[in-house]
Amino acid sequence: MINDSTTGNMVDDGTVVLDRNFEIDATEGTRVQLFAVKDSTSPGGYQYRFQYYEPETGEEILRYDNAHDSDIGSHHRHRASAVTGIDFEGLQSHVTRFREEVFRINANR
Repeated sequence: MINDSTTGNMVDDGTVVLDRNFEIDATEGTRVQLFAVKDSTSPGGYQYRFQYYEPETGEEILRYDNAHDSDIGSHHRHRASAVTGIDFEGLQSHVTRFREEVFRINANR
C-alpha cells in the first residue's frame, strides 16, 4: 500500500511513501528495490526508482525511474541497454505495472 493522495492520505514533500527491498528468486539471488518520495516538483509528483537486479553481479535487469529529463520524456524504462519512455498514471499503478513485468521476466530467466 502506498501512502499518498491517491489513497486518501495527504503527505508533504520529502516524505518517503515507498521503501521496500525484497528477494524475487532465491536460486538466482535476484532482488527488487522500490523507492519513492513525494516531490511536487518532479513529474508525477514523486521522485522514484524501481529496480530489479542481481546484487552479486551488479546486473540491472529492469528499472523504472524519473531521475533525469530526456527527449523520451520524464518517465523511463531501462531494460538491458535500451531506455524508453513509459506512461505514468499514478504511483500505485506504476508499481503494479513494474511488479507484473518483473514476474514475467523472472519466469523466463
